[in-house]
Amino acid sequence: MKYATLFFLFLLHCLSASAQTLNGPESIEYDAARNRYLISNSSNGQILARNAAGTLSIFKNNISPSPYGLEILGNTVYACCSGFIKGFDLETGNQVFNLNLGATFLNGITTDGLSNLFATDFSAKKIYRIKPASNSYNVMASNLVQSPNGICYDQANNRLVFVNWGSNAPIKALSLSDSLVLTLATTNLGNCDGIVWNGLDTWYVSVWTGQKVMKFDANFAAGPILVANALGSPADIDYNLEGDTLAIPNSGNNTLTFIGLPSIVNVNCNLLPLSVLENEITFDSSQLSFGNSVIRVPLLNSSGLGFAYPLARLRVQDNLPQGMEFGNNQSGYNVFASAWNPDSVAVAEIYFNVNEPIPTNTILSFELDVTNLTPSSADTCFFTQTFTVNLNPDVPLVADLMRNNEPFVYPNPCSNTAYVSLPESANAWKINLYSSTGQCIQTFESSGSTLIDMVNLKPGIYFLQANGSGSSLQSKLLKN
Repeated sequence: MKYATLFFLFLLHCLSASAQTLNGPESIEYDAARNRYLISNSSNGQILARNAAGTLSIFKNNISPSPYGLEILGNTVYACCSGFIKGFDLETGNQVFNLNLGATFLNGITTDGLSNLFATDFSAKKIYRIKPASNSYNVMASNLVQSPNGICYDQANNRLVFVNWGSNAPIKALSLSDSLVLTLATTNLGNCDGIVWNGLDTWYVSVWTGQKVMKFDANFAAGPILVANALGSPADIDYNLEGDTLAIPNSGNNTLTFIGLPSIVNVNCNLLPLSVLENEITFDSSQLSFGNSVIRVPLLNSSGLGFAYPLARLRVQDNLPQGMEFGNNQSGYNVFASAWNPDSVAVAEIYFNVNEPIPTNTILSFELDVTNLTPSSADTCFFTQTFTVNLNPDVPLVADLMRNNEPFVYPNPCSNTAYVSLPESANAWKINLYSSTGQCIQTFESSGSTLIDMVNLKPGIYFLQANGSGSSLQSKLLKN
């Protein structure tokens, strides 16, 4: 995150509590949906909740083994409990998950925001992947040189970034594509506990030696720079994206420290200028990296500036339809281009998981923010207009679907029926559907747009050819 003035930190609040409340606070996690923090009390088997007014209450009591690292995924907060991962419903506090990994001491935990959790085994020097939906796990890394501690998912680079215990502790990354472990930064820091990413361009690391928090830039090329000191064994930290607040549990003196960051430079996107190609906003249901559905928003950069790794976030104006939730980072920012050059279009993709059918003609209204806009004078810009997308349109208008005089097939991929748009013609179109091997499996005629029955066809790739009025149009069709 870039600031208009020198980096400046101010202490919003430092909460001290008796041993009857905070007792060995080890991890803190911001629950954005309920505007509260959850804190693991590792010394007495509790998870506490701290509301917006700063009042502490018991979220869950009598947890055994005691909780350490906390991470929210969906409607569950997961806790590292010795060799177990336990999950508790965010509404009721009831335990809904309990998996024995056979680990020695699980400490740090993170999530990809979709379906996976990742936890460090401090004593056994391992990193685990946990899949709550299937109640399963596997070892992602073992025989690590140092004891891994805090861990954070890095979506832009498809990796896990983790800090280590000991003197001159390096910061490392575990690639999720090939499980290779690389050193991102060598440091002179001692006994690093937690690490968190601010969603834009800064990493924060809590350090016991010196009782401090340090920051690094996005690529660990610059830093460390002191953020706060005189802490009390700062443990597993968290970053509140909504309030730009760094939350620090001090396990050594039973306090919490909240460090607020100055407001970023925030301007109307039209002042840069940037624009949304409203007529090309689409919703697509398909298998993706971070969910099963995506809203795609094309953005035109007319600012005359080039931006590296810009990010965008979508803010819905109403509740999402039932069964639909953000697929990664909840409603946070997503990288949408490695390089966004002047006069070029980049497509911001916001991922979702859809678990129930969406009613036809469900219109979703949203606002859009774009950030990481160095070298402009603004950090983040916002669009003043509200955009809409139809999440499940009824039979689309032919005029809206034609692209470059090709037949438009919807949905694609399809399950049982595909809608094919064709230019209206006085003479009937002859339509052939071919298998991937070139065998013609359906032939029919239509004077314009029509439906294709795919119920009895096997999943796979098919090819559509329409001949008529001296034209021959082709399209590929995928059946799930």
